Amino acid sequence: PQVLRSFGALQWDEASADGPITFKGTGGGYNTALLQTSGRCGFVMRVQVVRGRTVMAGIAPEDADITDCWLHRKVVGHYIFTKCLTWFGEGGVIGRDVGLPRRSLAVGEQLHIRYIVKPQPELSVSLDGNIFTVVPMEHKYTNCVPCVSLAKSDAIVQIENLHPFEQDEIEGRRTMQDRLWHDRLFTDCTVTCGSSEFHCHRATLANASAVWRTALQSSFREGRAAT
Repeated sequence: PQVLRSFGALQWDEASADGPITFKGTGGGYNTALLQTSGRCGFVMRVQVVRGRTVMAGIAPEDADITDCWLHRKVVGHYIFTKCLTWFGEGGVIGRDVGLPRRSLAVGEQLHIRYIVKPQPELSVSLDGNIFTVVPMEHKYTNCVPCVSLAKSDAIVQIENLHPFEQDEIEGRRTMQDRLWHDRLFTDCTVTCGSSEFHCHRATLANASAVWRTALQSSFREGRAAT
């Protein structure tokens, strides 16, 4: 990954063609950088905290004014705060639950962030890189790029595996999802609505909704009986 634009006294080490880029906080409020990506259909990236916890990572419009984007009332884009793994973003979103554990991202642990443009803009996050939880964005853009903000001089974070999505990858994912919906093979739970029943996959429901994720992995009836 390469830096597109930055604001503040943010420091970083230039990455090799396929290597990670390391950002260092300098204090004095949040310092922000937008990263380049060649994927017009979206991208996925890995965020790894090396030191500290005051890191925001997510997406922002490519043409965003990042000079004062952390004065809360002027937040541009959508971010996960590594100190508590909650969502901050436009529309007054501050510390909202997105289905991730309410704790700090541990040193060496990776946060996976995925942004897909089509068929509609979608941001999702994961700790294992397999099961992603969708962030319910109210303000959606089709021109977003990766964005990272650091505060305090003890914060160091690495951004790696900034992989752009191409159209054939997006279409492949849609085809697989369509097959899961229509074929209904190996379903493992049932959603009942009145007299109608829908046989579903728990992993898909948990990925689509933080509410379902919590219910299905808890001691609630939904989690025990898968109904």
